[in-house]
Amino acid sequence: MKLLLLASYLFLPLMAPNARVNVAPLTGSCMTGPERSAYLFPGFVKGTVCFRNGTRRDALMNYHFTEGRMQFLNQRADTMLFTGKYLIDHVEIAGRGFLLTDAHLDMEVVATSGRVRLAARTRSEIVGNKLSHSGQRFSASAGSVPSGLMVSNQGGHFLWENNSAGHLQSLKTSFFLVDQNGTVRPASRRAFMNVYARHKRRLSRYLREYHVDFGDAADLQKLLVFCGELTAFQQ
Repeated sequence: MKLLLLASYLFLPLMAPNARVNVAPLTGSCMTGPERSAYLFPGFVKGTVCFRNGTRRDALMNYHFTEGRMQFLNQRADTMLFTGKYLIDHVEIAGRGFLLTDAHLDMEVVATSGRVRLAARTRSEIVGNKLSHSGQRFSASAGSVPSGLMVSNQGGHFLWENNSAGHLQSLKTSFFLVDQNGTVRPASRRAFMNVYARHKRRLSRYLREYHVDFGDAADLQKLLVFCGELTAFQQ
């Protein structure tokens, strides 16, 4: 993996329109099977980096679940990581918006209410070290065992075993509240109370009545809609 300073990135020529290149990190080969499952999109796709100064640059990008970070390709099709994220307002890919942060890695915007945003970060994590955890058995010759093996996909959560390390992995999504100043907080009761401090009484009543699960996207989106109605009423 290579790092590229944004100062250099600003002067790269635009990628060809509708260009699409499949490149696995560190190997230079096409993404297939488990490698492909490590990314949000099936390949590096054209997106736009929107800087805080109003500049917009196109690049081929993809989100890597293990890294929890957005990656892009340079002119030599090397896989690169963004630095100087404070210069970037957001990234747009296939109609979806992403925020790049140093403290909480990179995340996708899943809901907005005024200038407040709800973002989700999805990363792979180790959940065990035995393939039997999946309730399935696999066999292969010693010379044909892949470096990663898909195990199951239940409830929208991928599980696979990395045979090189013997670990069972899954994708875990964490949610964050981004206020009007761009401050990012892990989604929690305290975070909403801080952002909507002027409406603590009605917000507390809502939280008591609906028992919000701060790890559930639907619950958080409904809560954000409610908070948006509070601020709209105030105006």
